[in-house]
Amino acid sequence: MKVYRAVIYCRCSTEEESQQDALKKQTEEARNTVKEKGWMLIGEYIEAKSGTSTEKRKKYQQLYEDLQNDRFDIVVIKSQDRLMRNTKDWYLFLDRLVTNGKRLFMYLENKFYSADDSLITGIKAILAEEYSRELSKKINNAHKNRQKLGKTFVIPSQTYGLKKIAKGKYILDENEAEVIRLIFHLAKNHGSIVIAHILEERGYRDRRGRVFSEQAIRKIIRNPIRCGTIVQNKRHYDFDLKKEVYLPKEQWEIHQNAVPACVSEEEWEEANHAMDLRAQKRNVDTYYPKGNHVGKYDLSGKLRCGVCGSPYYRTYRKKYKTKEYVIEWKCSEYLCHGKEKCKNICIEENKMFAMLKQICEQYYKGYQLDSKSIVERTISLLEKVLQHTDKEEQQRGLEKQLKNVIQLQEKLLNKLLNDVITDEIYKKKKVELDDKKASIEKELQSISQLEQAKLSFEQRMQSIKYKLETETIEKATVSEMIDNIDTIYVHRKYLEIRFYMDKMLGIDPKSFQTMYEITEDFEGAFVIRFPLPEDFVYRDRKQLERERIIEYMREKPNITAKEIAEKENISLSTANYRIKKLRQDGRIHFNGVGGKGKWCINENR
Repeated sequence: MKVYRAVIYCRCSTEEESQQDALKKQTEEARNTVKEKGWMLIGEYIEAKSGTSTEKRKKYQQLYEDLQNDRFDIVVIKSQDRLMRNTKDWYLFLDRLVTNGKRLFMYLENKFYSADDSLITGIKAILAEEYSRELSKKINNAHKNRQKLGKTFVIPSQTYGLKKIAKGKYILDENEAEVIRLIFHLAKNHGSIVIAHILEERGYRDRRGRVFSEQAIRKIIRNPIRCGTIVQNKRHYDFDLKKEVYLPKEQWEIHQNAVPACVSEEEWEEANHAMDLRAQKRNVDTYYPKGNHVGKYDLSGKLRCGVCGSPYYRTYRKKYKTKEYVIEWKCSEYLCHGKEKCKNICIEENKMFAMLKQICEQYYKGYQLDSKSIVERTISLLEKVLQHTDKEEQQRGLEKQLKNVIQLQEKLLNKLLNDVITDEIYKKKKVELDDKKASIEKELQSISQLEQAKLSFEQRMQSIKYKLETETIEKATVSEMIDNIDTIYVHRKYLEIRFYMDKMLGIDPKSFQTMYEITEDFEGAFVIRFPLPEDFVYRDRKQLERERIIEYMREKPNITAKEIAEKENISLSTANYRIKKLRQDGRIHFNGVGGKGKWCINENR
């Protein structure tokens, strides 16, 4: 006798403890059913989610996908509403179930689903969906009435600054309230990143003992609960759209003096106004990027920290004297949590591009390519690719046919749901459309395999051509190289540049003529290890400056600060400051009086 393979699907509506007991009982009943029927239990799909939608039900989605595999023969459920309460999703599930030769057993009714049950199960699905819709309306209405009355407020237990003493009753946590007042005071003149650093330096931590992140500070400032105001009904769950929607401000329920205030309403508005002005300034100042894709840069998503693995983010630093803005990339862990989390170096964008240009020049030098040859080769390759238009036309035609077939499938399903056609007609027509769809997809795949490399290459060449025409050749070639780069890992003393070579260019990476170390990793990518210059990091640069001054003194012991300033091309006050720091560190001392004497170097320091 054939032993049937079975899986069970169990679901309860919520993750509450009472429902968890019901879910355990439902699971045990399903297992016993499989055992009593003599089937082989090979899998379980168990979850605590609402049945009104399949969007967030991961176990159901996994079961729906597995219907197309030859893993099991029977799906066991308690009843129809345990599987779902959505009419359309119910029919889609049944359609895939029947098409793949699977069977559905409902142990509460002790029967298999059959084609004769389609009308009854359809009515049940409609009733279940309508029940869920009405229940959703009642819940939303109950929430709205409760919020309108404003008698009791449900506030998250981790809300910083408030302490719950009874149901709906809160008092200020004075220690935390002092921190909040400090944040609002600082927010008048400083951004969230600066405030986070100040709080960290003063030893302030959140309730979990963590340093305050930039995001947490923004939320504290933006939330009106800090001035005692609670805003409700800002969003609600839309049953038909199957998602939360934001409501217009006119429908919000605003309750002033609902909880004890940490700051006054005037202080809250002043801090938020200051934040708005800073945000507006970031969008209009000339040092910030313009265009349709603000925030999208060549290095975005490419730079990662070689210490902690976090992404690098683009930031701006203002020079004290010149008031110029320097673009820097910093580890996101450092930006959010400071040096306690990550002490890796920051990268100046212009220096990074200079280093990449150096690598790029070495690359093209190895293959004797100059600016003119790059342009000529680009145009030549573009012309060659653009000659092949017949396959593109054929592909567009097939894509249009595929779109029409999918629309016909949807119309056919709607006709079945609206009882315009019978199950037999639906099945017959569906088989025809499925065959046609599979044939088109197979032909498209065949064309795609032939044209994929050509299309990707054409896009790249067009990108290069545009950059060559609109920018300098050096920047275009560097930018094109960055497109090929998968990841740049930033280490303290070197960069690891991971990339995939373009095989269509006919270049063998193993013969890559470069002074830098290049290796191949286990995924087939190539890695260039690029050492950073000694003066790349600010601290190292300052150290080298001091070492040069010591060398000047060693060569000429009676050298003056003015002479050092001329050699270093710096101001006299800067030279005096650096000499002062060397004396404080015990590296040098002056042997003499009244400016007459010589510099002595402490070699043991």
